[in-house]
Amino acid sequence: MDLGLYLEQLEKLVNIDSGSKNVSGINQVSDCLEEWYKQLGWQIKAHDLGCQTGRLLEISNRPCEYYDVMFVGHMDTVFLDGTAKERPFRIEGENYYGPGVGDMKNGDVAMYHVAANLSEEILNKLNIVMVYNPDEEIGSIYSQKVMDEIGKKTRFIFVMESAGNKGIRHCFARKGSMRYDIEFHGQAAHAGFMFEVENASAILEMGYYITKLMGLASREKDTTVNIGIAQGGTNVNVVADYAKICLEMRFKNDTECIRLKEELQKLIEGEAFVPGVKAEITYYRKSAPFVKTEAAKKYIDRLKTLAEELQIPFEEKDRGGLSDANHLSKCKDAIVLDGMGPHGALDHSEKEYGYIGSVEPCIKFLCRVLEDLAEKK
Repeated sequence: MDLGLYLEQLEKLVNIDSGSKNVSGINQVSDCLEEWYKQLGWQIKAHDLGCQTGRLLEISNRPCEYYDVMFVGHMDTVFLDGTAKERPFRIEGENYYGPGVGDMKNGDVAMYHVAANLSEEILNKLNIVMVYNPDEEIGSIYSQKVMDEIGKKTRFIFVMESAGNKGIRHCFARKGSMRYDIEFHGQAAHAGFMFEVENASAILEMGYYITKLMGLASREKDTTVNIGIAQGGTNVNVVADYAKICLEMRFKNDTECIRLKEELQKLIEGEAFVPGVKAEITYYRKSAPFVKTEAAKKYIDRLKTLAEELQIPFEEKDRGGLSDANHLSKCKDAIVLDGMGPHGALDHSEKEYGYIGSVEPCIKFLCRVLEDLAEKK
């Protein structure tokens, strides 16, 4: 592969602000990818997902009814407009830096280089699709339906989120999550007359909920609970009649999911800690866990063998963060593999970076994997 071209293309994408709400920036990234794939002669289908997000790209080596392999990347980042100008792409020593460089524009460019480095024999035998998602960082709320439709007609799905540990640690299981917004409605009053007039502090009830909900976490089962946002009240001398928390729970299996959901429902339906305050769930969203199937376990063993042949280290580690693998893993019969991109670390921070030395082994390994699949057809 051409590492110089890879770094040049990565620099171009990283220096485009493409936060999840920056439709123009996401489509600029899309424009670059379309131009590159057109030079390879691949078929490009752009899905319009509405005015709230950029377009989703479905890029294939030929028109077909099903795909042998689907690669998945996302074009959006978590960063605000102007970040790319403040700290543009740069190389220091063995690493590259910049907003979104590891999550996951490095994987986006790697997908192109896999396509560019496949032999005609492989391309003639396999139907391959590269899917670029515009809104992964906000839960793929606009793109999930289209992605799942593609995933349902695909045998193997490679999610190109960054590998860990200098590019050799992949991910084949992720936690699921439940996201709740809970609002509290009480009775306002002058704080100086709390013992004399009717009042019900929504903030006090919220505090009770925070304590109870955080107590549902389990270190033993690796179940986490986080109150990410807590807000309420209007002034220091007013008993708060309104408060709100935004809550996220993460879990590895359905048993924990059920437990968490039942305990929260008991709180909502039970007697209020502060008489007069009513709590209600105003938002709920669930992402199922990405679980390693028996079929995936067998295929991972094959991947390890291929990596050994190439003398490329191969490790695996479950992750707590979500990705498109969570919902794509529910597509019937598909074997889903995640963390298949080049190394990246310290995502979502100003220290985000990737390891240059991981790029060529990543591309080489994935090309060998596709060669292996083609040999079996």
